[in-house]
Amino acid sequence: MKKYNTMRDIGKCRYIVNYHDGIKKHEDGSDFFDIAIQSNKINHNNFIKKLIKKGFKEKKWVTK
Repeated sequence: MKKYNTMRDIGKCRYIVNYHDGIKKHEDGSDFFDIAIQSNKINHNNFIKKLIKKGFKEKKWVTK
């Protein structure tokens, strides 16, 4: 399953997107996420639109 999630303002990075293409795995079998960092909101929104066109779904992670 292709999935992504977004984060904001981590250190000096403004907009962060973690995405998994449904194929890449770590040695232990867990999903390997690539990362994309954008410095402005326009580029961030354009990147997310490209992911959605490729079939990615947003996956919200809940931390407790």
